[in-house]
Amino acid sequence: MEDLGRHPVTMAQVASDAGVSIPTVSRVINRSAPVADATRQTVLRSIERLGYHPNPMARGLSRGRSDTVLVILPHITEPSVTLRLSGLIGVLRSSPYELHVVDLERPVAQGLRPIGEIVMQNRPAGVVIISLPSDDEDHQRFRDAGVPIVLVDSPSSELPSDFIDDVAGGEMATRHLITLGHIRIGFIGDREDIAIGVPASANRRRGYERALEGAHLSARPEYVRTAPHGTKTAEKLARQMLALPEPPTAIFAASDVQAFGALAAARNAGVRVPQELSIIGFDDVQAASLMGLTTVRQPLEVSGCRAGIRLLELLGHPTDDELPDFPQLELVVRDTTAPLAFTAPKSLLGVSTEASSLVTEVSSALTSASGRGQQVPRRI
Repeated sequence: MEDLGRHPVTMAQVASDAGVSIPTVSRVINRSAPVADATRQTVLRSIERLGYHPNPMARGLSRGRSDTVLVILPHITEPSVTLRLSGLIGVLRSSPYELHVVDLERPVAQGLRPIGEIVMQNRPAGVVIISLPSDDEDHQRFRDAGVPIVLVDSPSSELPSDFIDDVAGGEMATRHLITLGHIRIGFIGDREDIAIGVPASANRRRGYERALEGAHLSARPEYVRTAPHGTKTAEKLARQMLALPEPPTAIFAASDVQAFGALAAARNAGVRVPQELSIIGFDDVQAASLMGLTTVRQPLEVSGCRAGIRLLELLGHPTDDELPDFPQLELVVRDTTAPLAFTAPKSLLGVSTEASSLVTEVSSALTSASGRGQQVPRRI
């Protein structure tokens, strides 16, 4: 093969080497029209000799559609997004399509490009949208483009989609803390006025509030704190909570990433987990088991796998894989939560006789509810 430097070989170079026209090379590559066998063999030899690799996206633009699957998502480095993407890649690996990823993470002031616009500009064979909302205008663009769309972590009445009940998941996490005897429970979540994507954190906060109301407890404003998503920002919020005159004895973080921040804050403040502070997260990303984090498990990798299988079926390339079941949410109890009674020093808890009676009353009232709350029915 000739050394052509770093620049990719072009179709024009192949045509020149083979002594044919560029349209002839295109017809050989795309099999869009008959070409004499001798000419086809000459072109193929030039392609091999020069090391030419057709660009699937460019080929698609000339035909009106590419041999690519476009994945549109926020925060590609987020562990929960990475797991979903892993499941999707596992399915598409054996398909004839290349995967192209568009990460919509942007500074808030810049806003987001309309998803429908992205689809129309790229003209992929199919699209998977992960953890991003789409509106009526997007749906109209999808119909105009004639592109199959599958949603992950976003509800839709028009498009194939899988999503969990985040409100019920937040209630599950908080109820677990209540049944352990905690009545001073903090919440750490995303700042809701700038959050990108589906409002999972806000819905989990609603579940937190619903669980407190069901136990006749109130959500204290100083215990509910939000910030842009991240471990460091969550650590700062937890540190502020632990510095309160009457700090919480338990914290529900809207994601495992934020729970890791709360764990760091407790460690740096000399607060023992779970002896003095219980912490629960949400997602069950891979690092959660390594950290011994109690969390609510959602089907991350499975959701990506299901999206890939569904999309390939819509594209006329069904796989031999069966569509896996979409699991229910599950409470995974590890090492970061423990009963309140006889574990934390009075200096931290400040629990009066009246409050202790309330703990007993709440725990008794929710014992049966806790048993039912280990799994939450999914919404499809």
